[in-house]
Amino acid sequence: MHLAGLLDHAELAEDGLIRRLLEAELDGDRLTRSEVLLNCLNLAIGGNETTKNTIAAGVAAFAAHPGQWQWLRRHPEHLDRAIEEVLRWTTPPLHLTRTVVRPTRLAGTDLEPGELLCLWIPSANRDEEVFEDPDSFRVDRAVNPHLSFTSGKHFCMGAALARSQLRLVFEALLARVEGFTLTGPPSRRASNFVAAYDSLPVALTPA
Repeated sequence: MHLAGLLDHAELAEDGLIRRLLEAELDGDRLTRSEVLLNCLNLAIGGNETTKNTIAAGVAAFAAHPGQWQWLRRHPEHLDRAIEEVLRWTTPPLHLTRTVVRPTRLAGTDLEPGELLCLWIPSANRDEEVFEDPDSFRVDRAVNPHLSFTSGKHFCMGAALARSQLRLVFEALLARVEGFTLTGPPSRRASNFVAAYDSLPVALTPA
């Protein structure tokens, strides 16, 4: 069913997330139908596009850095660390835009209410003031405060599910795969929203 049709269907339902979004009210304000639709769209694509492309980009990273995969195979107890490094290195969401709500000064720049501020997350995830050796893919990285799920009240609601899915996939690969070899050039999607692949030709060497 088309997402716009879901709104019409939800209005007939007695309960459910979409119905609650349609009826939610805060200080007399309610979401418009377009705003509810955009929230539904975020839910539909957020955990789908980002997670599957993180897996693909993680495989590409291990193909480019085979020593990291071999280290992880020797130390599977550090899989969670590796997943965080894959999230940092691949950074599936590319940018976020926020509206300044009060006068502030950021890194020497004065910002006024109403101005737009764009955060390029891959750049934040390579910040040399935060990450040691930020341009290296290191799955043993113990301190990894990446922003791939953003932070604060906008922290990704699907972060726990995404981490669980990534863990399951890479656990299965660790048990079965000796290494990865790209068999052709990857095809990246032209997008400034999600770091995505259209194709990633890769051969898996059985363990």
